[in-house]
Amino acid sequence: MATANISGDALVAQARGLVVGQRMEDAEVTYRKALFHMPDHPEALNFIAMCELGRGEFDAAHEHLEHAIRIDSQEASFRRNLGITQLALGRAQAAIDTFEEVIAMAPKEFSARLHRAAALEKLGNTYDATTAYYRAIAIAQAAYHWRNRQTTPASLQPLLRHAISYIKQNQKRIFMDWLQPAREEHGAASVARIEAGLSMYLKEVATQYADERQHCSFFYVPGVAASPSLDATQVPGMDDLARVGATFMVELRAAEAAGRELEPYFGTHDLAILREQEVLDGGENARLEALYLYRDGDLEPLGRQSCPQTFAAVKSLPHPVEIERLGPNVYFMVLGPDTHMLPSKGFTNARIHIEIPLWVSGQTVRQVADTEKAWRAGEPVAYDATFVHELWNHGDGTSAALVLDAWHPDLTAAECMALTALFEGISQFHVAAGVEPPFGS
Repeated sequence: MATANISGDALVAQARGLVVGQRMEDAEVTYRKALFHMPDHPEALNFIAMCELGRGEFDAAHEHLEHAIRIDSQEASFRRNLGITQLALGRAQAAIDTFEEVIAMAPKEFSARLHRAAALEKLGNTYDATTAYYRAIAIAQAAYHWRNRQTTPASLQPLLRHAISYIKQNQKRIFMDWLQPAREEHGAASVARIEAGLSMYLKEVATQYADERQHCSFFYVPGVAASPSLDATQVPGMDDLARVGATFMVELRAAEAAGRELEPYFGTHDLAILREQEVLDGGENARLEALYLYRDGDLEPLGRQSCPQTFAAVKSLPHPVEIERLGPNVYFMVLGPDTHMLPSKGFTNARIHIEIPLWVSGQTVRQVADTEKAWRAGEPVAYDATFVHELWNHGDGTSAALVLDAWHPDLTAAECMALTALFEGISQFHVAAGVEPPFGS
């Protein structure tokens, strides 16, 4: 018996050498000889199964892989190969279940995610397959795999090329479907600019900015008037909101007096960290704080409780940006003395930002591109954040404003409807894919 075991081990070692030398047929013969001596050898079972799979002998491959898994249930590659075999046999749901076991066992077994997407495609689940392919590629590339031929196994390259093609083909159709209600209600021509923006977002065409100083990290709507500063009175309801700014100031003062602590706008007051992150600078008392009523579309209960009249006034605004995970955003912003909010750019020209100054210490200035606008209590400042923008408080005391977002006044009702559906759809697509949505506040 000992001799048989030694003979089997020697044959396995010989087979491994043949694999290294790319002599696959000889390696299979040798592994089969080894299996004669050691019928429960999982490595031999797996190799023979993969040879059978390559020849289309799916039933035999399935049997050998199940045997290998019974011997070594913790080897994820055996299960992955079983899933591939199940898919070849037309057992797509069984393959999905197997690939999910592999992913749970070995999250870095990236190919299992790709094969799982292929199984979803086989079942005809186009949306789920598209998001699954998208997630598989995103996770692998985040770990520096599949970024080029050198980082992609040759055996996986055909499936990866198919996955990329499948995503391109179906993502566009999925996204275009979200615009259909607006088309039906307002006509196809009403969403032409949004469709053109979608082609830019999907990188089918290069983004052509109306002003070379603009930059969108997410979505650009071509044809929208490009101006760093805008007339806030063009935004429905803004005149009425600005007129009751004194009420907002009273509520913010009362909230602070009652101990309602404002939170650091950038998550910390540590100026060294904020300088390193290139978001805030200034003197030793520099700070930027916020009290939120809405944040990325979510209502902030504490802000609503502290400032009920402000909340009611904002709630009454017509046509706000109401998009899951994106808007509305409404908050009080308080700048400490000698505070500089460093230059940044936004992610879409579909949305503008509005500041209603409540009190101003010294000179507080909003600069957008080469345009400067000094804060004056009760006078709204509106700007397009796709232009470089920054904010200073040159005073020795605090300045504060109510800040909110709004649709760009150049957009039509049909376009706002289409963008709402599209942005929510893109967000849901990314969530389904397990990837962060490409936008935020």
